[in-house]
Amino acid sequence: METTTQELIYQFMALLISGILAILGAYVKQLIKTKIDVTKYGFENDKVERIIDNAINFAEQKSKVLSKSTSVKLAGSDKLKVAKEYINKVDKNVVTKYADQLDDMIDRKIAQKFGA
Repeated sequence: METTTQELIYQFMALLISGILAILGAYVKQLIKTKIDVTKYGFENDKVERIIDNAINFAEQKSKVLSKSTSVKLAGSDKLKVAKEYINKVDKNVVTKYADQLDDMIDRKIAQKFGA
């Protein structure tokens, strides 16, 4: 026969173990969620970087073709416009998501690529 003290200790231990398992479960859930977010951001960031790099290459190529055929060089602002049009054609979500930052992102990529 169990005594009241033994029952209280049993109930307290059950409550304590349940609390520890709940805290552990919440921690594991947060860890998994963070890992998924980091992976998702990494993939999206790589995709955006690749699109911007391709846009810069496209603008440079367009500039070279124009300068060879018509002896007209594209100004930097025109190259930026061509790069933005390329990005808009390839993935409109990038333009809508990074609308305010897109110019700075392209400028940063140009500085990385050409050291300008």
